[in-house]
Amino acid sequence: MYTIGKLSKNTGVTVRTLDYYDEIDLIKPSSKTSGGHRLYNEDDLMRLERVLALKYMGFTLEQIKDILKNSTSTWQQSIQQQLEMVKREQERLKMLEQALLGVSYSIEFEGEINWPIIFSIIQLYQQDPGDVLQQYEDYLNSEEMEKIMDMNPQQMSEEDIKGWMRVISDIKNNLEIDPSSVKAQQLVERWLSQVKNMFGDDEELLGDMWEALQNLKDGIAFYPMDKDVIHFIERVFMAKEELK
Repeated sequence: MYTIGKLSKNTGVTVRTLDYYDEIDLIKPSSKTSGGHRLYNEDDLMRLERVLALKYMGFTLEQIKDILKNSTSTWQQSIQQQLEMVKREQERLKMLEQALLGVSYSIEFEGEINWPIIFSIIQLYQQDPGDVLQQYEDYLNSEEMEKIMDMNPQQMSEEDIKGWMRVISDIKNNLEIDPSSVKAQQLVERWLSQVKNMFGDDEELLGDMWEALQNLKDGIAFYPMDKDVIHFIERVFMAKEELK
């Protein structure tokens, strides 16, 4: 038999917690001494170990009381439900991680806290991914949209993302230079290299994406690309054609 003090010492559960478990009828002592001190037997200890295991799995005390009353099959159902809840939470945290990365990169790119962009990025991760590119359905088919949506910060190295941000930032800082100049040509070559690094050499996909970019609509779908950057790239492509 275990006194409450000994049970606390053996399990690491505080006396205060054991008092509370007794109060809510989760773990009751099997007997008491003549002086009224609580005594716990091996079955009580085993029940406490189950409670601790279920708490570790994320169940609430009410759920634990329910599980302990029911059969093994209900245990299995409860654990399956908890697994599904954990998976949903993992997805939520992954989404939150991506949103935070997006906000962090936007602050680095903008050089300041741009609240409209930050708000748009957060909204982006709260939407159904299929809705984000739906406005470009005239230019991109469903497979292409899926491939673009699959590209996220988790699938790229930090250096890749920073390289993408740097080249667009460099273009934004040189929008007024001669599109036929060597510097302008080099900037666009760097941009194109980053695009191929992210999406591969699928010419059809790249062509359809370029058409979608040329018809860029308001929104955050292709951030940090904007109309000024796209018009610069267009002018450089045209100048390159004229030089041939």
